[in-house]
Formats: sequence, structure tokens, C-alpha cells
Amino acid sequence: ENEESKKNLPFHEMEIDERILKAIAKLGWIQPTLIQERGIPLLLEGKDLLARGRTGSGKTGAFSIPLIQRILDIKGKNDGSLTQAVRGVVLCPSRELARQTTQVLNALANSCVGIIRIVDIGAKDVSAVKPLLKDLPDIIVGTPGRLAQHIKEKNVDLSVSLEVLIIDEADLIFSFGFEADIRYILENLPPIYQAVLTSATLSDDVERLKKLVLNNPVILKLSEPDLPDSSQLTQYMFKLEEEEKYVLIYALFKLQLVRGRTIIFVSTDRKSVV
Repeated sequence: ENEESKKNLPFHEMEIDERILKAIAKLGWIQPTLIQERGIPLLLEGKDLLARGRTGSGKTGAFSIPLIQRILDIKGKNDGSLTQAVRGVVLCPSRELARQTTQVLNALANSCVGIIRIVDIGAKDVSAVKPLLKDLPDIIVGTPGRLAQHIKEKNVDLSVSLEVLIIDEADLIFSFGFEADIRYILENLPPIYQAVLTSATLSDDVERLKKLVLNNPVILKLSEPDLPDSSQLTQYMFKLEEEEKYVLIYALFKLQLVRGRTIIFVSTDRKSVV
């Protein structure tokens, strides 16, 4: 099913809490991107979603806004019987992406201090995160490997509390070697929860993940231009001596300073790096 919705739906016409709208304004997001305009209303309705959107399309905002809204709704209806629990999980293929996603979530929950807590389990040592998980944050963000480890060690139990599972950059999850971890995590989730996959492509891996995770999903194949505009591209030029080139290329990849899809222009490909 390909979903079409109203054109140019602004944030304030979506059913979004004033506290989130305040945070959106503080971030300087004037108009929703295409993926946000289409995806946010669907997610607010509780639908499962597979959204294809390239880097720079605004997909982190598209799933983060409804996730925070869902938790505010649950806590707003609390009659005193509600227990604190982990209700949202965002899985990313790398620790760096987990860190970036956590920054966006924290920025959007800026006006919900004391109500919503978010913990990044990506880069920190397992033992350092354990006490943070015992305090039951509302949302945890991290790699499938880290989350699987915490579930195995009984540092976190999602089998009853989870409401929303988001797998970001789903096309990279299997290719980064996380298939066994994903399957283990899914075995330890409740029977019913809302699920979201975002991906730059709709590859065979994404199709497999879709079958594993999503239930009767809406599929957003957005007709965006293939290339981002100049405001979403970063370009660098390095002038180097011959012997410095290998060290720089090694450092760029080893330290993961190059992220996303990257084109490196060189004057010749005749020398190989051993």
C-alpha cells in the first residue's frame, strides 16, 4: 500500500503536544519534510510503517516525534497505577548513529524534562549502562548487539512494557552482522507493539526484516530527488603530500569520520593501498 496524504500539512496541524511543538520551534524546523509530513500522522494513528528516505530526508524526526508523543499520551492518562517502564526502543546499525539519534530525541523532549528519560546504550560500557537501565528510562537507543547483551544479562526486560520498536537504517542492520541479535531481541518482545523501519533502500535484507518485524505496514516510497540539495551535502578538499594520503584515508575510515554515502575524488587510481 502506498500512502498519499494532504499536501503541506504543518506540524501544528498534526496532533502533536504543545511541548513537542515548542521543541520543534527551538530546533528551527519550520516545515515538515516530505517523510515527516506523510509519516508522522500514520505513526500517531499507531500504524506499522516502512519508510524509505535517504540521509537528510528528516526520517529521525519522523519517527522521534510520534515516539515522544506516544509516551506523553500514556503518561498523561496515568491514574496513579502506571509503573515506570521502557516503552520505546530505537535500534541503529552503529554507535555513532545511536549517538546522533539520541541527540535528536533529547532535543525533541527538551520541554519534557522530568517526564521522559532517554538513554543511549550504544557507546558506553555494558557495566556503566546497567544502573541506568535499572532506573527504567522511557526510551533506549543503541545497536542490536548492545541491546541483545543487556537482555541476556537481564539488565532490561522488554517482554511486557515495550510499546514502540524502531529500526533505523534497516538496510544496514543485517549487513553489519546483527541478524542473530535482532532475532534474539524479537523473541524477547511482547506479542503486540508498533514497529517502524526506515531505510535508504528497499533491499532484500529490508524485505526480510519487514517480514520479521512489521504487521500489515504502510509503505512510504517517497518520490524525492535522488540527490540531496546543496544544504544537505558537506564537501571537503584536502591538499596533501603523496606520503600523507594513505594515512589520511586510513584515519578517515578507521575513525569513522566518513559517514553515509561518500564520493572520494582522486587524480589517479594507479597506486594501491596495501
